[in-house]
Amino acid sequence: MTSDNGMPYISRNRANTVGRLLSVGQRCDGDADYAQAMVIAQQWRAQHVEPTERCFAKVLECSQNIPQSVATFRMKRMISIVRKIQRPNTHFKLGELDDIGGCRLIVESNEQVEQAAAWLAATLPLKHGSADKDYITRPQSSGYRSRHLLCNVTSDAASYHVEVQIRTRLQHCWSTAVEAAGEIYGTEYKSPVVRADAAGDDAQRIRFFAIVSSLFALEEDTSQVPGFTGDRTTLIRQLHDLDCTRGLLDDLRAAVDSIFVADMPDTSSELFLLKLSRENQYLDVEDFRVDDLEEALRRYDAVERRIEIPGGVGSANGEFAYDNAVLVYARNAEQLAVAYPNYSTNVCYFLNKVETYLN
Repeated sequence: MTSDNGMPYISRNRANTVGRLLSVGQRCDGDADYAQAMVIAQQWRAQHVEPTERCFAKVLECSQNIPQSVATFRMKRMISIVRKIQRPNTHFKLGELDDIGGCRLIVESNEQVEQAAAWLAATLPLKHGSADKDYITRPQSSGYRSRHLLCNVTSDAASYHVEVQIRTRLQHCWSTAVEAAGEIYGTEYKSPVVRADAAGDDAQRIRFFAIVSSLFALEEDTSQVPGFTGDRTTLIRQLHDLDCTRGLLDDLRAAVDSIFVADMPDTSSELFLLKLSRENQYLDVEDFRVDDLEEALRRYDAVERRIEIPGGVGSANGEFAYDNAVLVYARNAEQLAVAYPNYSTNVCYFLNKVETYLN
């Protein structure tokens, strides 16, 4: 049996089998079994494209009915997939991952989160009929707050898991800042394993983000992070007492990328393909009309396939070697900036919010 892209069809059981091989890590550069497992894993990832596109069409429809919302579509990088199943003391199975395909909806308020979640839950096929993880009502201990709908979409006579995240801009900028700090210090602060074993400066930074998340929760009148409840004055005092606060803010500010952006199309388009080259500090933008969604998805897939090839896109025609891409629905440049596949806009927003607490 072959899938829609003409490649041999990979079953969930086979994906789990090769995932076990990948989870132990690459034994040597010439390991043929590991290399073959990577090929199979890449095909398993590719089979998620069409189901994720179908979910995005619904997320896009939802976004069009919520003012100031931004919708994004992305496929998880193979390197991120492998890192996830290789995390120590975890039992992630390649065939059971919920976030190989992902859509995100960024809105202005938690009322809009509720509105979007209700509409999407009634529209999309949810895993087990009711897979809804509400990390806003019940924040994670790290401070992560978002709403996740886990979808189970049938395609090629099989079913695939797709994750739809719904969050406010405040929740989104917090999550982006955590990722930025992880890149700065070479530590994956999102990982439960890392957090459990953290000590010294890393432990302080983890505490910093949990406190800030609780302050953000106060602003949004939602549940605070377990272990970090209290009024605004108490939480701000805790921020001041941390030895890492000023240094972390300074490091985040210094790390904000200065990305050169290609000229934004002067059109009424609302669908954009953002392609980032970190090495060249360059962000290129292609625009599409909303009714050209199929063409936009085709272009995204073409860029994605070339990114996944070692060495990136680089070609004889002088095109940059892109290493990240995201398809975005936004109504203006300000909204589009929220979805940039780099950290500048969101980290600046985060820094400005935190500085208002400290000053």
